[in-house]
Amino acid sequence: MLGMILLAVMAVMIFFGLTDRFFAKMGVANWAAFLIILAFAVAAVFPPLLVGRVTLSYAGFFLPLMLGTVAMFALGANSTLLRAIVGTLAVAGIVLATRVAFVPTGYSSAIPSILIIGFAGGIAAYIIAQSRLAVLASVLCGIVLGDFASAMILRFALDTGYLLQLGQNGIFDALVLSLIIGAVTLEVAAVITRAVSRRIENASSTPALASQIEAAEDVKIDENDVMLPADEDDDLFDDYFNDDID
Repeated sequence: MLGMILLAVMAVMIFFGLTDRFFAKMGVANWAAFLIILAFAVAAVFPPLLVGRVTLSYAGFFLPLMLGTVAMFALGANSTLLRAIVGTLAVAGIVLATRVAFVPTGYSSAIPSILIIGFAGGIAAYIIAQSRLAVLASVLCGIVLGDFASAMILRFALDTGYLLQLGQNGIFDALVLSLIIGAVTLEVAAVITRAVSRRIENASSTPALASQIEAAEDVKIDENDVMLPADEDDDLFDDYFNDDID
């Protein structure tokens, strides 16, 4: 429920062009982002796929896994990819610890894990990944990986159920919340960084401005309304003074 509400809010923001700058810096067109959100909304409506003793959610497993893999490949082989991989492991660890500590048996019991994963996972992805696409990849892959690990532990080690459930019991909601928290944290940090940079630039230009003002105060005007530097003006008054003595 929470995930669908957040998706609806994001869809409205995209429709009115409020997210153009954010997605443009990721190299994603606004219409493509709208289609991705629409795909998540449609996938969330379909019931989980049952394969033997495993149930797989379209919106909580298949789609995040596919988009996360694409985002990882889009990063390329560089330091950003390494940060995204580390961020994935961090988010997966948060999901694993939270799902084991707060075992979800239904949606109502999954609310604590949704909130913890959403906020902690999004902030951790931002701190480690440090870029929009890397944050996206870290959250998508990290939540899928952490959910898989926790589902294996809950199913086989703790024996909490007959079926192995992947991408269910609030994972979709935690995924959407984590993506939004990560994106908002990144944008807020960028705004603060730009404001601090402007303040430093203004502070560095202040001494030069002060020296210009001081130089302007040293300029004097002679009897013909001509501005003279202080040293020339002093020489002029010295000549007048000497003439008076003579």
